[in-house]
Amino acid sequence: MPAQPEAERLLAHARAAHERGDALLHLQVDVAHLGGAGSSWGSSENHIVPDESTGYFLSHVESIGWRLEHAGWTFVETGANTSARVWGTGEGVVNRGPVTGFFVFRRAAAPTA
Repeated sequence: MPAQPEAERLLAHARAAHERGDALLHLQVDVAHLGGAGSSWGSSENHIVPDESTGYFLSHVESIGWRLEHAGWTFVETGANTSARVWGTGEGVVNRGPVTGFFVFRRAAAPTA
């Protein structure tokens, strides 16, 4: 789940869009982070740290009156470290940055009585 201030901001945005009568809502949320460490041998080890609470956050958006229509992801590189390999076989690279989820919600159909 996004940090508390960001979650509150996104949920307020979802509520305002629903109250305005918008048909669609688009949210960007960081869903994971790629990190890692180089080594003195020049090798690299990348690892991904997922945000296991993303579904919990998305369910809050749906409780406002939205239904998830489409989701996509992209990696946003914010930095990288390289180190020369000992045996001259190139470089080890460690990338860093968030994996951002792009979520499109459609207004949920009003329940019929």
